[in-house]
Amino acid sequence: MATKKKSKLRFYIVLGVIAFFVIYIVGFFAATKYETNEAEEDNKLVREENVADNTLPLLSQLKASGKVYISDKKTDTSIKIEKDRWTDYKYYLNEFRKVRNAISFDPIYSGYSSTGIKFSTDLDFLKVYTVEKEEYYKIPVSQKKDFEKVINESIYTSFDFAINDNKWKSVHISKGEDVKTLRKWNYNNLVSKMRYKRHVGKVQPEKAREKSKYNYSVYIDGEGFSIRIDTMGPNYIKIISGEKGEYVAYYEVYNDMYKYIKENIFKE
Repeated sequence: MATKKKSKLRFYIVLGVIAFFVIYIVGFFAATKYETNEAEEDNKLVREENVADNTLPLLSQLKASGKVYISDKKTDTSIKIEKDRWTDYKYYLNEFRKVRNAISFDPIYSGYSSTGIKFSTDLDFLKVYTVEKEEYYKIPVSQKKDFEKVINESIYTSFDFAINDNKWKSVHISKGEDVKTLRKWNYNNLVSKMRYKRHVGKVQPEKAREKSKYNYSVYIDGEGFSIRIDTMGPNYIKIISGEKGEYVAYYEVYNDMYKYIKENIFKE
């Protein structure tokens, strides 16, 4: 009797193991099929969205772009427009009126998006185009100066522009009345220490400047431009440019630049 009970027990154990693997295999293939169908559905939605996007006006596609770059005739590199700056751009783009074509067009600024949309402007018209087609928009006279300011500020206070030492002619760093001249062979040392985290508002940097014992100003003269970079304590900087200092931007930065100036330039 005992032997018979043991045989039945082994039978049920084997049967249970077989049933477990059968259920596991069936479940695995069912889940795989579901994931495959779900992925195919997602891809289908993406394709449909792309088709829908391509039917929108080029200006709408440009405004929806995640990354946008711009340059002018003075810069030899494309400058990435910060997200909040791009919000300022879109405020004006929403006001531009579509026209059949431009009477005459000699672009001052040109740019492109990560989605392949290109654009250029002479501040009278905005041209948005791809290989296949192009659109023109009239810029209202009342908005021309403000729009130009937004563009210039996004270029000449950008971090990309500030660290382009190929355009530098002279660099002076001051702490009050104490002024140091940075030699050309040290330009790259300074640039290597200039790294930023994000573009920020003015409140926190200005508070940090007030609390900091040491603050420095970096004066950079370049080919057709001048910029000033003020340290606002070790973690923020202020970039100032324009003929009257009308273009301003604040950045949260790594403290490498501050430490380099403090320890290597002023030996503090």
